Amino acid sequence: MDQRHPRCSQSCRDLCNAMEYASKAEKEAILQYAYFRDACNYPDVKTILNELIIQKKKSIELLEKTKETLRSKFEVLDQIRTGFDGGRP
Repeated sequence: MDQRHPRCSQSCRDLCNAMEYASKAEKEAILQYAYFRDACNYPDVKTILNELIIQKKKSIELLEKTKETLRSKFEVLDQIRTGFDGGRP
């Protein structure tokens, strides 16, 4: 599967996979910021990089919460659709 163009068969139309891709990108950014922070000798730069890491972690938490909320909502919608289709998925 191409990571830039996620595919999904659910009714959410790739939204969950797109959010997973965004979360992965945020995690990679954290690793890069941590690498630069650890290699840096300037306290002000270390502070800024730490703040960026904290912001990325918060973004990941938001993405995960939103993804789970959407997954639950789309699961209900899929069940409703299945009920109208006479039990066919």
